[in-house]
Amino acid sequence: MPTHVEVVAETTLEEFENKMRDKPLVVIYPRHRGHGALVAMFMQVYGQSIVYYALDEEDNTLQNWLQNMIDDPSLPATFGEKTRSALESRVTAVELASAFGADLANLRSETYMLLLDTFDRLENSDDTDEFFRALASNMPGHVQIVLNARLLNLQPWDDLFQTGQLGVVGNSEAVGGGIYGDEKRLGQLEVFALSGGHVYIDGRPVTSWDGSLPRHLFYYFVDHPMVTRDEIFSVFWPKMSVKEATNVFHVTKRKISERLGYELTNYSSGFYIPSVRLTVHYDVREFETAVTEAIDNEHQAPANWYRAIQLYRSEFLPYIHTPWVQTRREELRNKYAQALIGLGRYHRGLNEPDQALGYLLRALREKPDWEDVHQDVMMIYYQQGLADAAVAQYEQLAETLDKMFGIKPSKETRQLYEVITAI
Repeated sequence: MPTHVEVVAETTLEEFENKMRDKPLVVIYPRHRGHGALVAMFMQVYGQSIVYYALDEEDNTLQNWLQNMIDDPSLPATFGEKTRSALESRVTAVELASAFGADLANLRSETYMLLLDTFDRLENSDDTDEFFRALASNMPGHVQIVLNARLLNLQPWDDLFQTGQLGVVGNSEAVGGGIYGDEKRLGQLEVFALSGGHVYIDGRPVTSWDGSLPRHLFYYFVDHPMVTRDEIFSVFWPKMSVKEATNVFHVTKRKISERLGYELTNYSSGFYIPSVRLTVHYDVREFETAVTEAIDNEHQAPANWYRAIQLYRSEFLPYIHTPWVQTRREELRNKYAQALIGLGRYHRGLNEPDQALGYLLRALREKPDWEDVHQDVMMIYYQQGLADAAVAQYEQLAETLDKMFGIKPSKETRQLYEVITAI
């Protein structure tokens, strides 16, 4: 028979514990009718296993809350050494989360919960958001943090719930689509970096980015689905201090979210990864998948080469000229040329020289220094009785190699040329 507390809380102890199991963070659902009874259930059931801290008006920022908590006289004087050092060093929110997680691990050796009451006194900010996303991955296994608040922003809690790092107790019917109970549909993000750099969110084109930096960072995130903050900073702000880069990063990331109407990324285990709230179609990813599958599966290669060529409508982000884009552009151009060569040699094997020539010559427009492709073209011309065209192809190769590298064609190519001119 349910206890009085279970009746008032509108949840059984079994349901209560199931929702909390293996979750580093737990939220008491803000609008649950038996909200107070849920808190009472925590205190009644877990009693001595709870470390209690109630935020007051001075705990309005991340730094203030952490400083006040580690100074709280109800906690051991040794608690918070790593957090204190991190605060004094003015480190980032992610580094603060790591330090705080380490201090929680050392506070008690046995399993316990940290109940943060009146948590809504902590103002929402980029630092707070990043701190708790990182903390979820830095929590010691014998510790859970329970958050009690009457008001709670949707993020980062909803993302953490979706990734299984947050448990929600109370109002069980509401948590399926997000901790506020609103039915959430996934946003549809379409990115066409191989078709001129077009972006659509839920079918609407994104045409304004409030500057080039949000647009460039957006494409970097989409193209790098698992990336660290240090990697981002080394690409975009290598000469800035970590503090300066962090500020610019958060402002830029917020502009991206404003343009999309969704968070583009989640932070988990030290990495920025694609948001669980978005379904992403990225033509580059499809293109590279087609190339890889063509290489790995010979029987399916022609279909995958065709698919890759169809996807590659233009070079990668043609109007952006930053170093990482230029490097990536060259990688993708090489793969496109590889697809063209694969189809050219496929048609040559079927004794379809005209189709083969079409693809091979297109490959040479992308990579004019690939000597083995010139050899293929020379041989096809030769077999068709077009010796003059084969000689012209050799001369084009010789001129390209001399101009680009100051070298002559290889011995193998020169021997083929001698065979052709001996006719």
